[in-house]
Amino acid sequence: MRKPTEKTVAAISFHDNKNLSIDIEDVVGIDIGYPLEMTEGIWFVDLIIRSDAGNVSLQLTADSLEKLKAIEKDPEHD
Repeated sequence: MRKPTEKTVAAISFHDNKNLSIDIEDVVGIDIGYPLEMTEGIWFVDLIIRSDAGNVSLQLTADSLEKLKAIEKDPEHD
């Protein structure tokens, strides 16, 4: 059982292989890295969601860089 002072960072629900729900309270920031090629033809980017209770880190993967460009980091807001 959790201590009364501890707080859940996030609730993540996987509905099927195409749907995901994430419920995070008290978000204080969202950071995204630059897309990198993990192996030939497989790209990834790290997404970090920061809250008052802690952080959630997701690694998003795709079979092409173009699929990740929709969430590419904006260099002007670094």
